[in-house]
Amino acid sequence: MSDAAETIHPLPGLLTSSRGYKPFRYPWAYDVWKRQQQVDWMPEEVPLGEDCKDWANTITDAERNLLTQIFRFFTQGDIEVNDNYMEHYARVFKPVEVKMMLSAFSNMETVHIAAYALLLETVGMPDSEFSAFMEYESMAAKHNYIQEFGTGTNEDIARSIAMFGGFTEGLQLFASFAMLMNFPRFNKMKGMG
Repeated sequence: MSDAAETIHPLPGLLTSSRGYKPFRYPWAYDVWKRQQQVDWMPEEVPLGEDCKDWANTITDAERNLLTQIFRFFTQGDIEVNDNYMEHYARVFKPVEVKMMLSAFSNMETVHIAAYALLLETVGMPDSEFSAFMEYESMAAKHNYIQEFGTGTNEDIARSIAMFGGFTEGLQLFASFAMLMNFPRFNKMKGMG
């Protein structure tokens, strides 16, 4: 055997670019990308006519206030999650199939942003609602705190993943989504659920 054949080169990791499209080092990431493409949808595909009627006639003022706060948060929260994919993860994780997966996740965040914005617009809320989230001191502080997470070191990357995956995307958004999903159980706001 030649010396070149005997040399063992360690496989590059998540922080190393691919030499070409294939072979994939993380085939599961490609599978996730493909599945995400198969479940693609656009906000206009969701029927909101009944939600508009519910907004105007069925839900209480307290429910309307709760929904308003959640939609404000959702729109801004998904902007921050998308920014994390674009500004942090896409710059750090290098294999082609992982970037494909991350870009699919990022794209779905843009769909979520547009979907909640469409609902706000459809029920007649003004554009000022999109910045109202940041007028609350605690929400502005949360936004500023999120901006402190980076990807300068492996430890920073791990903290960022834990914070965005566990707290922002996990706890905050899914807890809010659970509240939203309760409305259709009572035959209200069924399009958003």
